[in-house]
Amino acid sequence: MQYFPIFVDTVELNVLVVGGGEVATRKVELLLKTHANITLVSPDISREIASYVADGKVTYIKQYYDESFLDNVRIVFVATANSELNASISKRAKELSIMANVVDSPALCHFITPSIIDRSPMVYAISSEGKAPVLVRYWRARLESLIPNTLGAIADFSGSKRDIIKKKFIDGGARRRFWERFFSSSDSGYVEKLEPLFDRLVNTDESEFAEQGELYIIKVCDNPEMLSLAALRHMQQSDMALRDVNVADGVVELVRRDANLDKLSESDHMQQITALLKDNQRVCLLTKQPISVWQQTIEALNNDYIVREFTSAICDQSSCASNCPNKKKK
Repeated sequence: MQYFPIFVDTVELNVLVVGGGEVATRKVELLLKTHANITLVSPDISREIASYVADGKVTYIKQYYDESFLDNVRIVFVATANSELNASISKRAKELSIMANVVDSPALCHFITPSIIDRSPMVYAISSEGKAPVLVRYWRARLESLIPNTLGAIADFSGSKRDIIKKKFIDGGARRRFWERFFSSSDSGYVEKLEPLFDRLVNTDESEFAEQGELYIIKVCDNPEMLSLAALRHMQQSDMALRDVNVADGVVELVRRDANLDKLSESDHMQQITALLKDNQRVCLLTKQPISVWQQTIEALNNDYIVREFTSAICDQSSCASNCPNKKKK
């Protein structure tokens, strides 16, 4: 990954926009969704920018760019048709440790702005590192249709209740499981039902939230796209991932980001797994071996713990041979 995705705190952030045309207008409109202090310099500006200036939302300097305008600026967006000027601003900004974005000139950019789906405070950023903008627009359109408009209000609600949950559940795992139960409820998709749902769950006896250790044995192949949705869902809810030999990095990447990762013990995997399950952890075992190899493990653990097996029909031997990049067709 060439560009590392970050979210910048825009409170008291001074941003300079150089240019006043259509492209500059789009940048200003995006910045107006933030808390940034926006200054724009250009001899001419669009009608839209003029209205923002009249409303006091943008500070306008009606003149040509001067290097002194970079004083006290943290980020600069350059949107002019003058390639020499654009290169000059980018160079000087770098010397001053100011982040510069030069529209349609990736080589001059110190950062790029992704395509954004805004459900504040839930914000989704999508980027192809400038290589496939049409593909990004396609996926943004698809995701826009899938992500509900109420998601921001739902996130605000959960944020307002975090302190209550921190006091009720000392253990971080218990807090996470509470919110998983909350968000998995069908009522969590309706703003008007959030408060009753929260009250009902928060007043439930804590013993009902006690978790039993769970083991998910997931047969994988080298191509992560061959994993079933059910397998992916359980990988995403695991506390620990155990990696058997020869499991591809691309598969492991799909485990929940904050889950712990360890190699499966070759000498005594049963003791390793049992210790984790006794600690009430949800463990996914990623293996390329057939599920039948693990039958003895499954039978030994099934009485005391929840054990689930996943081997998608699309990840059988013939499918792997034709779809996995590291397999050769027979």
